[in-house]
Amino acid sequence: MREVKIFPSETGVSAWLETSSFKNHQFNQPGEIESQYDFVVVGAGYGGFAAALRLAEINPGCSVAVFEAIRIGANDSGKNAGFLIDVPHAFGSGDFSHEEKVWGVRMYTAALDKMRKLIKDNDLKVDWDECGKYLASYKRSTFKHLDDDAKELDVMGIPYKFYEGEELRQKLGTAYYKKAIFNPGTVLVNPADVLRGLFTIMPKNVKVFEKTPVLKIEDGTEPTVILLNGRVIKCKAVIVTAGPFLQEFGLCKGNTFCPIISFGALTRKLNEEELEPFKDVVPWGITAGHTAGTTVRYTKDGRLFVRNGLKYGTFYSCSPERIRFSQRLLRKAFVNRFPAHKHVNFEYVYAGMIHLTMNSRSLFGRKQNVYYSGVGEGAGVCKSFTMGSFLAEWSNGIDSDILEFLKNDTKPSWMPPEPFTTVGAEIRLVYETLTAGGEI
Repeated sequence: MREVKIFPSETGVSAWLETSSFKNHQFNQPGEIESQYDFVVVGAGYGGFAAALRLAEINPGCSVAVFEAIRIGANDSGKNAGFLIDVPHAFGSGDFSHEEKVWGVRMYTAALDKMRKLIKDNDLKVDWDECGKYLASYKRSTFKHLDDDAKELDVMGIPYKFYEGEELRQKLGTAYYKKAIFNPGTVLVNPADVLRGLFTIMPKNVKVFEKTPVLKIEDGTEPTVILLNGRVIKCKAVIVTAGPFLQEFGLCKGNTFCPIISFGALTRKLNEEELEPFKDVVPWGITAGHTAGTTVRYTKDGRLFVRNGLKYGTFYSCSPERIRFSQRLLRKAFVNRFPAHKHVNFEYVYAGMIHLTMNSRSLFGRKQNVYYSGVGEGAGVCKSFTMGSFLAEWSNGIDSDILEFLKNDTKPSWMPPEPFTTVGAEIRLVYETLTAGGEI
């Protein structure tokens, strides 16, 4: 495989990491890196965590090293909007079969159950709130998306409830939205807090190294991992859960992923007077009834969060200038929804990457003793967790029906080469933004 030319980077000040109680936790230090491990995991997101944990569960005596290029929680796993969903976003979409949606629910709920148990059993004090989520619409033209979602939920026997008008306003503390469908099974979290917290409970045979980029992986019956700092590590198998960076390692052909940059902003904590409109309102999260719409949250610690703006991340990143520019659209969305709070400043503004593929399918595969996965959809935390866990089982020769499904699932579709990908993606994103209207 080839040497990595582009590495992950921190884009903006990560709101979730800066407000995490585990922000300053010290993982293993570079001086502790050994020359040989049984297993190496590349990428310390939710998939990397699940892979390392499952390896330790299967082989309590094995040695495992986890390498993350930047700070754990400053990666894309820690920069999403914090929706751990039990119902895939494919619901209401004709792009996935009913059987695929059934498998999706099964995998997502299993991942949630596993994380929930780990947090409870280890008494982890993380920002984890079982409060469900809303799929909400401002424009009547997007009501159909809610109705399609409800039809699929009916078929699946999954509970939900519609809200609109004054009842919806009382639930949210804002009158902006006209109609919403509520799914009670989603968990809202500080994604960086939960991720870093989970990594602190790793068994002693798992060593975790952040800010330690991997330069190259040489596959074979006994793979070699070469770090950017020059260290060379031999192992029995490597698991790579690096999203679009799988392309940099040469683990997938051409432009498999569509890395989309989106921008998030988190306010300071609201004071007592500013919290008055949210009296008796429980924390909530909203995903929009349009692809390019704004994601919004009212958090447990009395903050407001908005995320919008779509830019194609040709080099998996964006400039500080682009992050500053993003505040114009973020501010507009914020003021539209919370006009009484237009004076409230954003304490943190950042950019994060959404790991899409052209057909929203995931990458899950093997090259000799190098196993790899990457989600292809916009709400993939639970799926990433599931794939990481089953990569660990695959690398140990453990078969199951879920593993077989993942191995045989539809693959990501073809994408044109550069510069056509970037040009086409930018045109499509401009179109989506223009048609979203008030959903942004």
